[in-house]
Amino acid sequence: MKFLSSFFLNCLLFTSVFAQPYKLVVHNIENLFDADGVAVFDSYQPFDDKGNPQYTPAHVLTKIQNTTRLLAHYNNGMGPDIIMMVEMESDFTPLPDGEIWDYHAILEEYADVSIEYMLGDGFDERIKDMPSELLLLKGFEDYGLTGYDLAVAYDRDRNLRPRHVQKNVTYSRLPIQHEKTRIHPINDARPILETWIDVHGYNLILFNNHWKSRASDAEMEKVRVDNAKVLKARLDELRSEKPHVDFVLGGDFNSDYHQSHRYPYMEVTAVNDILRSVGDEKKVAQGNADAVYNLWYEHPIDQRGSDVFRGNWGTLMQLMISSGMYDYYGVQYVDNSFDVLRIPGKNVYANSGAPNRWFDFGTGGGYSDHLPISMKFDVVSYDNPDKIIDLVNPGSNDDEEWEVISIDYSIPDSEYVFFPEDYGNESIRQTDFFNQILYVKTTLNDDFTVTVNDETYSLYSPTFNVRRELSSIAGSDEPFIFLGRLGTFRGNWQFVIEDISYINPDL
Repeated sequence: MKFLSSFFLNCLLFTSVFAQPYKLVVHNIENLFDADGVAVFDSYQPFDDKGNPQYTPAHVLTKIQNTTRLLAHYNNGMGPDIIMMVEMESDFTPLPDGEIWDYHAILEEYADVSIEYMLGDGFDERIKDMPSELLLLKGFEDYGLTGYDLAVAYDRDRNLRPRHVQKNVTYSRLPIQHEKTRIHPINDARPILETWIDVHGYNLILFNNHWKSRASDAEMEKVRVDNAKVLKARLDELRSEKPHVDFVLGGDFNSDYHQSHRYPYMEVTAVNDILRSVGDEKKVAQGNADAVYNLWYEHPIDQRGSDVFRGNWGTLMQLMISSGMYDYYGVQYVDNSFDVLRIPGKNVYANSGAPNRWFDFGTGGGYSDHLPISMKFDVVSYDNPDKIIDLVNPGSNDDEEWEVISIDYSIPDSEYVFFPEDYGNESIRQTDFFNQILYVKTTLNDDFTVTVNDETYSLYSPTFNVRRELSSIAGSDEPFIFLGRLGTFRGNWQFVIEDISYINPDL
């Protein structure tokens, strides 16, 4: 009864004690696939095209452990109170006849064994069939992140096969009103998961989103506009029933918070023009029911970023809240509580702050190509929807002040660099060196490759000035010294030279 006791104890505590404020986290886990060996994406097949092990139960375990350790940074090791998770693999080996896994019963059954054992020596056909959200839940439980219930955006065809590779999942310690949970299918993207949370007798409605990708593509924006219209229609329905409704929009919108400003060639944008996401916090707080406040405006402009594309920061992960979250009735937003989780040397690189994304070399490593974002909320006892909170430094529409935010690839401290004396004359194609920065002294060949310990590596850089410098050095037979992050791209080994200062570095 280990799990049931902890689950119901947590429910009892949350419903009887105002253990506020609560922490809500939105996270793109970057493809947590299950261990059944059935995958749509080639890189998550059990074996590659050469028959080598590629995505194994050991990879699943690493992914679960890293994600769990990351989320344990919230609430003094207990983890977030609510997690809106996206990019969980849909279960392509579902139970027969549309049966749904009883998550709590499974955790009780496996309470005496660890997730390490389940995905190691104890791995069998039953565990192989378990979906990604259940395996992660077990990882949470083992690490002390207990008491979660969950809602899952199942969307299957008449043969019970998933319509989408990934799904959205919401974990909550606060009671989920399952009878009100629903999904909203959208065009060419994962269905939106609508979850109703009981917060001490008040409703908090969460909309977990993962929209169509390619933020800068005007044609794809038209698809996202269709996605947004589905969500907006539902919000309008809720507002018509209760103007002060408390809701949170979260997830990976594959759009920037200021999409219409960043990409002015788009005539209509999903986030700004359809959802009416704005930075005027006062206007939203005062009851403009048609608009939502985007929490990115809580942060200074130069700190707005949760993902990286071509060396620049983006804000695809977003949190938006309703006017009702500012009044003194029911659930209330904790002013200025928006945050981005950055742990140098863990989920972000120490030298640049860029996300340390997942990689599958060895038994896997890294975290995600997106950083978790979060907010706090609590419950008020005044029951006065006409009174709003006193805002401190309220957000404003500062889009005109925004400029592209490039990553600052500073020279890393020597403690984060592997030198020749560290890797010697042996092959560096090892787990210890993968995804790490190495100090290399060699020569640059005409084809922009280098040789290290009798093995050949290509070079890549996200910046033009590095590529230009490499062109001037290639084939010269002169000593070539650089700092490079070791990795692979499409099966080929390479070094990534992140900045011009990484050539002949001053260390």
